[in-house]
Amino acid sequence: MPALGDRIRALLGRRSEAKTIISVQNDRRVVLASILLLLLLGLPLWWTTTRVYRAELPVAEIAVFAPDQELTVPFSFYIDAPSMTVATEAIEHMVQKLIDEQRTAYTPDEWRVRYTARIRHKAAAPDVPGHYTLRLREAARTAVDFDADRVAHVSISESATKRDAVVAKLVADIVAKEEHELREKSGARRALKYAPEYSVAFTLLNEDPVGGAAVNWDIEHAANAFVRPFVDTLRPLAKLAVSTQVLHHAGPPPVKPLAHENGTYLTPDMLPHFANSPWWNLASTDPIAPSINFILYVPALQSQPLRIIDDAKRTSATNAFVVSQWGGIAIANLPADTKAGASVVISSDELQKYFGIFIAQLRELVGIRNDTPLQLSTRVTVRRATATGISAWELDALMRRWMVANRQTAITTLQSLVRLVESMENMVVMDEIKVQVDQSLSALRSIPQALESHLRAFELAANASNSAEGAFFDPSMVSLLYFPDQHKYAIYLPFFLPVTIPLLAAIKKAIRKAPPNDDSQPAVSDDKKKD
Repeated sequence: MPALGDRIRALLGRRSEAKTIISVQNDRRVVLASILLLLLLGLPLWWTTTRVYRAELPVAEIAVFAPDQELTVPFSFYIDAPSMTVATEAIEHMVQKLIDEQRTAYTPDEWRVRYTARIRHKAAAPDVPGHYTLRLREAARTAVDFDADRVAHVSISESATKRDAVVAKLVADIVAKEEHELREKSGARRALKYAPEYSVAFTLLNEDPVGGAAVNWDIEHAANAFVRPFVDTLRPLAKLAVSTQVLHHAGPPPVKPLAHENGTYLTPDMLPHFANSPWWNLASTDPIAPSINFILYVPALQSQPLRIIDDAKRTSATNAFVVSQWGGIAIANLPADTKAGASVVISSDELQKYFGIFIAQLRELVGIRNDTPLQLSTRVTVRRATATGISAWELDALMRRWMVANRQTAITTLQSLVRLVESMENMVVMDEIKVQVDQSLSALRSIPQALESHLRAFELAANASNSAEGAFFDPSMVSLLYFPDQHKYAIYLPFFLPVTIPLLAAIKKAIRKAPPNDDSQPAVSDDKKKD
């Protein structure tokens, strides 16, 4: 035990011993070596573990797609003329010449999209988008009759020498008119942007069931009879998820109808403010899909009949109106003998006229045009698809318009993504982003080869657009738009500043007190001098 005590006293006694210059220099070397080791190993380790991961995007491949890159969409017309002789090659040459002449009549669009036509002499075209049958027959006068399917009956009164010119003019007008409308983007302000799915809600809205009548409707049968055929026909392009509801106690609209001796009325300038969406509970069941709302509005009894009049003081034939990119409203006035407190059920037969209005509004909101496929000086008849609400000609035109729009959306979104990533060096670019970008590029590259099938080209364009927007709006990227470098400095400075200042001070002190580099002998301590 005495030996252990002596050792402890010896260790404690060392603290009071003066260090030699050699030991001090060794300590300083250890300190400097530790600092150097921290800088050489610690900083690279910190940089490696905290750096932002950025998957390499195919910037050069994205830059290949530009507005001036031409996209040619072919139409195929099949001539069915068993009793006539037609020169298909001559007609095709005349058609393209006429299309080019009409193309020069309007300002070219930034995006170079060209529609062309091919003429084939066969009995009938396959029943697929982009392929159409022209059935020719001799008649007393020239006329065109469009069926609801992809067939046009052409009556020609011209001689054989002018017959080819008539057919060529017909085909050129069909193709050039659609291309012109594509560049004009007419009706685009009211129509919604393409989406793979829409949430369509039909609502019966009763303004005042307490002071008026309790109203209900036979919506299940009406929806199956009048809406389902349209939904099924449009399904290859977009899914329409249909829902229905009844809202009582809606309250008065934001604008008060003007009084008239025979009821009340709304003027055109009041219509945009009539839809009271914040107060009406029109929440969609799908938070992602764009919503399309259709309201059958039953006004209070004291306001009935409620009419819509135009600027010329004429009563609207439909008593309905469209709200751009939102939906449509139809006003349902109850029978004049309806008493307060009565219960009224709007039958399926009574709903037919209202759902005819809603289908017409839905066509407008998705971008279907109501005009004829061509404008000619001859007689043109278009047979409407009353059973489905959309003809094959209209479906094909909508498909091509959405195909071109989705391709443009995909290209502009990918280019915006590249600019965003290049402008923010600390933005995370995960592998999932690169996968979606590659998928979008693959679909874009396949579109020109798939244009023989308009439906396949549309599907590729839709996939390209969805993948591009999925990459651009990925949560891992959007979050950094609101995380600038100043936030990063504010996070790291409280950690590194308390360590950095003493460290720099120690380095400065060690350098300042370093002895000169000479061959002098080390000094001895005062205790040794006394000895």
